[in-house]
This record gives sequence, structure tokens and C-alpha cells, in this order.
Amino acid sequence: MKTKIYLFIVETLSLTLIIILSLGFVKITGNSSNAYSNKKILNNYSAVSEGHSAISTPRAEARDAAAEILAKGGNAVDAAVAALTTLAVVQTSSVGIAGYGGSIVIYSSKDKKVSAIDFDSRAPLALNPEKLNKENSLHGYLATGVPGIVAGLQLALKNHGTLGWNIVTQHAYELADKGIVVDVKLNHALQGFVKHADKASITAYLPNGVPEVGSIWQQKDLARVIKAIGDGGADAFYKGNIAKQIVKSIQANGGILTEEDFANFQAKEVEPIKITYRGNEIYAAPVPAAGITSLSILKTLEQFDIPSLKSFGTDYFTLFARTSQLVWEERFRLLGDPDFVKFSSDDLLSEKSAIERARKIREGKVLVTNHEGTDPLHTVNVVVIDKDQNIVSLTATQGDSYGSLVAVPGTGLVFGHGISRFDLTSGPNYPAPGKRPQHNMTPVVVLRDGKPLSGLGLPGGRYIVTVTAQLLVDILDFKLTPQQAVTSPRIHNEGDSIIKVTKDIPYNEVKELESKGFKVKQESELGGPANVIIIDQSTGKIDAASQAGPDGVLIK
Repeated sequence: MKTKIYLFIVETLSLTLIIILSLGFVKITGNSSNAYSNKKILNNYSAVSEGHSAISTPRAEARDAAAEILAKGGNAVDAAVAALTTLAVVQTSSVGIAGYGGSIVIYSSKDKKVSAIDFDSRAPLALNPEKLNKENSLHGYLATGVPGIVAGLQLALKNHGTLGWNIVTQHAYELADKGIVVDVKLNHALQGFVKHADKASITAYLPNGVPEVGSIWQQKDLARVIKAIGDGGADAFYKGNIAKQIVKSIQANGGILTEEDFANFQAKEVEPIKITYRGNEIYAAPVPAAGITSLSILKTLEQFDIPSLKSFGTDYFTLFARTSQLVWEERFRLLGDPDFVKFSSDDLLSEKSAIERARKIREGKVLVTNHEGTDPLHTVNVVVIDKDQNIVSLTATQGDSYGSLVAVPGTGLVFGHGISRFDLTSGPNYPAPGKRPQHNMTPVVVLRDGKPLSGLGLPGGRYIVTVTAQLLVDILDFKLTPQQAVTSPRIHNEGDSIIKVTKDIPYNEVKELESKGFKVKQESELGGPANVIIIDQSTGKIDAASQAGPDGVLIK
């Protein structure tokens, strides 16, 4: 009984860490804390090794898929794709083959170069923004843009992988075909789908009803789709019978996606955005991803002596909140799909802009906006470092739980809701035919002196943007270990006067923040559990941390 309870606790945590060692010594420690965190996180582990491979995923099944690929000689990209497609089978509320999109950042040790891939959804060409509202853009057939995940993963494999679709998707296929054990969390998620989805989608996705806890759930239709993609690549999804089947079903229920939308969709390899921060080179995916906002926070904080401040003290949190207010205002006012909106990422990330923001902070001239309201945590992140020190940080999503709540008969697919990520009022993120919505995903790779240092990422809606910046401050300014970073207090502000903080911040710090004019709301967590992996450049040792328990950690 104790074992079952413990396994359930592990399953409810959203991060699994695996350290695969090619040689050497392993040290595991648990539940360390820093001076300003009294939070005790169950099953938190840090692993230090002289090996060169590490994988962080939300589930043990995805961990195993990635491990198999590395054992077969695949690289970090191959392993990340294997993990992600497996998650599309076992954690479909967060991500799916038909999820709306995401971003990848890749460091190639061979080329000594960092690349990024954007696979954000695009709005249908027949979209009429005037027919959208808060409800139908969130759930239902009008909420579905063109799914981007398959195209993004294929481009990553084509340009940076070493193995084919049929090999990297084998683990996912077998789980879908043979079935997975339904735990309490999955049963609960499926019950939520049935509660909110339309009858046609419920019948399509769960023709035999919600499987009971402990039963084996086979997804034969999804297995056939995965096999078709494995055999025929992304074209099997975007240009073949699968696309016809999807379009027919969606249009029959009032949706507007067409075969042309599918056939024209392409993921893009794009130049990553980059800043230098205290001698470190930090890379993220460009807009419509949210890395520009995280990096703008850092460039502004660089104008202040952060390392001299009390870590997680009032002065640091106040400075971080003021900075966040400024860059979120810029985000809402300026940023949208660069195919439609003109702005300069270089200007926003420049030293000049950082100095100007710092001046406003020092003079108390920070504009407060009214954009409070964060997104749910239904997203996944995978970080992989292989034996050659290639690094991949991959984040992808359905959006909210099960996205649009739309399922198509005969496919086992539930569709994301990319249309919900547009701003339906006005501004640069206003929807348009063929346009990509802004999203909050922020996978990051860090180099120092051109050499790989770190990969990190997390789920968590808008919290991703601010927590990503904090994690980078944690490891680069405060010199925290990955374990200390993932267990440290967090703060979130997105342009308004409300600061959200985690409950492990001492009471006196909260009162001091309130004395500075902030409205403080305490939360148990802000953002999902983060993946933080660091390479010691002098020894090659890896230090990685996760909020996963021993059943989610494989060390060998």
C-alpha cells in the first residue's frame, strides 16, 4: 500500500530526471534548502556525475524512450523527439500529436552553434476575427489552428537528428498500441475532458467511456497515426488521408480549417535571440515565443549589482518586479507575429534599452498596466544533453488541459487551441488569417566562452516567462546549484501592481513588499517544476536537479 501511495505521489509531480552515465561516480542528495527557502519539496533529487548525458522529462515513460534512443546511438535531438512523442501518448492533456505548437533551442557541439525552431500554430486562412469571442476561441472547433508539433519535430530531426521517425517514435507507438495503465491523475484528466467536451468529441476520443483506474487503456487509433508518421514523416500528417479526415470532421462541426491550411504549414528554423549576461551567452527562441521578455528582464537586471543583494530578499524582489512590469508592458504593446508586426528584437534586447529601463526604475517611473491573469500549467518541457554535449531544450503544448477539447474520430487525436493565445481586443497580437499567436514557452540554452554550460525550461503559462529569468539569476548571479534553483522561492508579475510570490517567502519579506505599494498574493507554486542542468566546463561533470522522486530517476 505504501508503495502504491508513493508511486502516486511521483506520478503527480510533473518532472522526471534521468542521468545516464557513460562512466564515473554518481552522488545523489535529497531535499537541500537555501537560506531563504523553508519549502520542503517531496522527492527532490540532485545528481552529479562524470558522465555526459542527462535527460529531464515529465514522465518515466518519456525518460525511458529517450534513454533507448541514446543507447542506440542517437543524439540529444533524437532523444528529445522520442520523449515528446511518448508524452503525446501518456500525457495528452498537456501535449499531443495535434497540440498547437512550441519551440526548440539546440546547441550543436559539432558546429559550435545554437539554432532555434519555431513550430507555433497558424490561424486558418478563412479566419474572421470578428466571429471570435472568449468562449469559442478557447474551446470548440473555431479554437483549432493548424497543429504545429509534428512539423517542428520533423524539422528538428531533419536538420539536427541522426535517426529517422520510425525509430524515434517506436516507444510511443508501442505504448499507444499495447496500452498504458490508467492512474488516478489520468482518470481525473479524462473525466474533465468528458465533463467539458462536446458529444462528438467524447464519442471520438473515448468510445468506450473513461477507463477505470488500474485498467489498461489502448489508443489503437493514435497508434495508427503515429505509425503513419513514422513511415511517411510529416507529410503523412499534413498532406495525406489523416489531414483529409481531420478537416472533414472539423468542418462538419463548424470549424474552418482546410486541407490547404494543413498542406501549407511549415515549421521554421530561425535565428535564436541572444544576449550576453555577465559574460554568459543566453539563447532563446524568437517571437512568437516569449524568450525576448525573459531576456529583457535579464538585460535590465544586469544594470544592477544583483550578486550583492540578499538572495530572495525584498530589495531583489522589488527590483525584479519593477523590471518585470516594464518588459511586460513592452510585450503587450509591441510584440506579435513578426510576419505581420514590425518591431526590433535587437533594440529591445540592447544595452541602450536596458539602461533606459534601469533609469525608470531608479527614478520610480514604472508604468503599471492591467494584464493580470495567468494561464494554466498544461505544457511540457524536455531537456537533453548527450555524450557529445549537444544540448536541446524543447517545450510544447496543447494549451490548457486538452486544448480545444476537440477530438477527431478514427485518429485518437485531441487538438490544441492556438487561437486562444491571440488578444481578441486589439494590438499586435490580434488574430488574422495565417498569423501565429504569441505564446509563453521559453526553452533556453546557455554557453560561456562559446562552450555549453546549461539547458533549462519549464511549463507554466505566463509564469514561464518570469520564472525562466529567475532561474538564470539563480544559477548565474547567486551561484546556486540546480537543486537549489528549482527549490528556491519564486515571484511573478506581468505588468500590474500585483506580485505573486510562493509561500516559502518569509512573512517579513511579504510585509516589506506590501510597504512598497505592491499587492502581494501568496501561492503554493508559481509555474511548473523546472528542468535545470549544468555542465562543469572544467571537468565535464553534470549537475542536474528535478522535483522527481527515486522512481523517476534512473542512474547507471
